[in-house]
Amino acid sequence: MYNEINNNQLKREVGDIIMRNKHILEDLKGQLLELWIVINNSNNKNGSEYYKQFEKLLFNHFQVASFHYYIVDHDTVFTIAQDDSKLTPYSFQLLELMPFIHQRHIHPNPLLGKFKALHPDINEIITIEDKQQQKIVGFLMFESTSAWDEFASTQYLDELINILFETVQLSKSRIIDTDDNKINAELLELTELFHSTMDIERILDAVILGTSKSFPTLEHNLILSNDQERKPNIKVHVFDYLNERKSTIEAFVSGDLVIENAEDLQRTILSAPIRGRQGTYGVIQLIASQRYLFTEKDKKLVTFLGNTSGNALENAKLYHQSHRLVGDLQLINESSHRLNMNLSQQEMLVYLSNLLNQSFLPSESAFVFFEDSGAELKIGTSAYFYKKEAQLYLDYVKNHFTKTSDPLFIADFQELIGGSSKYASMMVIPIVIREKVFGYALVVHENSYYFSFDSFKLMQSIIRHSSLAISNVILREQLQEMVDRDQLTKLYARHYLGSFVEQSVGKDDSGVFALIDIDNFKLVNDQFGHLEGDRVLENVAAVIVGGAGSNAISARWGGEELAVYFRNTPLAEAVAIADAIRQAIERLPSPSVTVSVGVSSWSKNNDANYKTIFKEADSAMYFAKRNGKNQVQIYDVKMVETET
Repeated sequence: MYNEINNNQLKREVGDIIMRNKHILEDLKGQLLELWIVINNSNNKNGSEYYKQFEKLLFNHFQVASFHYYIVDHDTVFTIAQDDSKLTPYSFQLLELMPFIHQRHIHPNPLLGKFKALHPDINEIITIEDKQQQKIVGFLMFESTSAWDEFASTQYLDELINILFETVQLSKSRIIDTDDNKINAELLELTELFHSTMDIERILDAVILGTSKSFPTLEHNLILSNDQERKPNIKVHVFDYLNERKSTIEAFVSGDLVIENAEDLQRTILSAPIRGRQGTYGVIQLIASQRYLFTEKDKKLVTFLGNTSGNALENAKLYHQSHRLVGDLQLINESSHRLNMNLSQQEMLVYLSNLLNQSFLPSESAFVFFEDSGAELKIGTSAYFYKKEAQLYLDYVKNHFTKTSDPLFIADFQELIGGSSKYASMMVIPIVIREKVFGYALVVHENSYYFSFDSFKLMQSIIRHSSLAISNVILREQLQEMVDRDQLTKLYARHYLGSFVEQSVGKDDSGVFALIDIDNFKLVNDQFGHLEGDRVLENVAAVIVGGAGSNAISARWGGEELAVYFRNTPLAEAVAIADAIRQAIERLPSPSVTVSVGVSSWSKNNDANYKTIFKEADSAMYFAKRNGKNQVQIYDVKMVETET
């Protein structure tokens, strides 16, 4: 009898549990349906609102806490960010969870264990499945209560799971639609901006902003190739071929999206190329936690950003390039016209120096010619390159041109040499004359990657055009030198000295003219031969050049006659120099010779002219010869009376 009573009581309790939980299920159905209708008719299309309300219902009926909701889309597990209805990929692909899906009754639950790392307080997990298509669509997990355990022990659990399937599908649809609409609106705004501007700065700022909005929880970088001209920005980096990660280089070179699991950084890095129709201009880099899974939507979105921004950048670059090319052509045409004018080598180098400084704004510039004596800095070179510390750059360039005639475009000199240096950016263009490197033009700047590749090409064009002009000037100066110089003695020719004296009379305060004649030179030729006579002339000329000083100019006047003209030099000083020259010539080795020297002078106090100056020096020279030779005589009017 006692057992029968207990059995009846147990049946009543079980019946009460079933009835109570049936009412709970019916109540849940009604409330969920009502909630679905309200949200469906609401202007608020945020699917996470359904999720929040559903969480409240479960709490009211079962007092469950630590409620977590996961959705599966394209075989990726997502958690829902309740504040912005954003789907965030979990650290597992669905494929990793499949072996544990149907092991719910194993203790401890292995599926639950996969989520315990993120949610240590949960002890219940429900797998939500689309039974028609046999697909997992979501997971519901929470901290269980006695009320829930009681409900889960009834046959109504499966029915609730079916209702949850509808809930998941609805919230998933809402969230994805909301997410897509938000992204599409932002992308439309971004695309409109890309098509409305040719300002590269605005385009790059829009790329940074668009990436930030599309991936707010991720780190992101914009890496640009080094021909971009942009003010420094913390989010913009210059593409460094030597130090970039392999995945970044692969994305840039291949033009394809690349994902790297960076073990050294404990990060997952996605690199998407910024690609136009004609080339790749950089990389958008997304950096996430190591177990973050980039979804197909993420990949499509960042690819869209890369392609649209790449096309916009390309169009803007082509627009600016066309304007720049017109300006460059005008500059090259103007410089070519200027260089082909009758300029001296110094005037040409000064013009080129000013042109390079105005066009490229370098910190320093230099022109170096390779002479027989070595590398020589020319006019137009900055003062810095005359310092000892600048030899580092000059030696590097000199060594380069001993191996090749190729120009140099260096973005980071410090990194190249593996040490410190004042200047990082450098462009060096050879001056090639008759297929030989005659010298080079060099510009430097403190900042690395300062010069663009377009600047490098423009400088090449300028120097290439100027090389021909410099060659012509050098040839012209060499030809003029041949005309102005005596080929045997290397002294100036008579016509050059005559012109020089005429100019001096017009602008100087005074001058002294010394006419030098080698005594008995005909006997030297007759006795020793003309070759030996030529050697004597060369030796005498060398003594004159060495003794006359920097304020004098020497010339071969004709035959064995030579001349020296002293500008703005007192007569006594000039006579002393002339006599010292005479004595030095007398000491020359065999065949020894002597010279007779006639000296005339002029000043602004008397009415002087070139012919008079020469005539007076000639008279003094012949007076010296008649007076015993090997002496210096100063013109006196009595010498003319003696001649007559």
